[in-house]
Amino acid sequence: MNKPIQLQDGDKVLISRTDKLGDLVLALPFIESFKTRYPNVKVDVIASLYASPILEHNDSINKILRVQNDQLFTNNLYRKDLLQKIVKEKYKIVIVLYPERQISRLYYKAEIPLRIGTAGRFHSIFFNTRLLHSRKKNIKHESKYNLDFMSFFKDGVVETIPKVYLTDKDIASAKKILQNAGIKDDFIVLHPGSGGSAEVWSSKRFIQLYKKLEKQGKGVVVSGSDKEGDLFDTLSNTMGFPDLNKITGNTDLRSLAAVLSLAKVVVANSTGPLHLAVAVGTKTVGLYPSKKSMSPTRWGPLGKGHIVLQPKVECLCAKGKCNCMEKIEPDEVVKSILKILSE
Repeated sequence: MNKPIQLQDGDKVLISRTDKLGDLVLALPFIESFKTRYPNVKVDVIASLYASPILEHNDSINKILRVQNDQLFTNNLYRKDLLQKIVKEKYKIVIVLYPERQISRLYYKAEIPLRIGTAGRFHSIFFNTRLLHSRKKNIKHESKYNLDFMSFFKDGVVETIPKVYLTDKDIASAKKILQNAGIKDDFIVLHPGSGGSAEVWSSKRFIQLYKKLEKQGKGVVVSGSDKEGDLFDTLSNTMGFPDLNKITGNTDLRSLAAVLSLAKVVVANSTGPLHLAVAVGTKTVGLYPSKKSMSPTRWGPLGKGHIVLQPKVECLCAKGKCNCMEKIEPDEVVKSILKILSE
């Protein structure tokens, strides 16, 4: 655009990112950059019900709208109710960072005057202002693809690192969870789970890593869901390593964020909690496949001091049928952890 979109004090803007946790974390730099440039505009954010707690206590955000995606996709009454909530807010602009079809259609039906989204999709028809870019080539970071939308607005500060803001209550909850798990001193978090969007380093490898760190006298705790904890228990028992320290199933999203903030290092696959750790200021070791579509160029941890490990062979396997990640050796991960700790 030749001329920036004009906004007045008190105008209401909706920023939309309704997909997964990591995607929402990587939208935070855009949200804060926008608010920094327009401090007197009311910025609301619409996000998935699961991921939305990370937006709480963020002074850049006026209001959080929460979407149950399973209902959005299947329940017509739910869509009608959500539409009325959006209409009631009288937004001047919606910026659709992730153009899912159903939610994009609602913005069109709500008759929001300016609807900004990407071009090149069938449902781009629901937008009246379109950004010409394609993410398929994976040539830059997802956060930068989000920040491309700032080209419609006036120049100003660009925030580059996501931030999640914790409360004293969040920290106290995390300390209690860790105490119940037997963690008292400095510790490392291992998060073996994944949202299914990338190939993963297996739980078997994470157990091997756990034992190597334990032999070096490091405090270690495993995080994840209750279901992931049960699977981890079954495998660790089979391998002859029962009773590993775990907090699986004991955290909600904010208490997990607080646990990650207290850790010295977080080790995880390419998944939301890895980016959540970055957003609360903890250094990470990220385990990534050697596939362009899952590249750390686009999905890696933001900022300095993090370490990314990948198999030293190019992965040409079909998704879900890959053992290439197992070529990352636990000793290599230990070395990376120690390097971060030494710095």
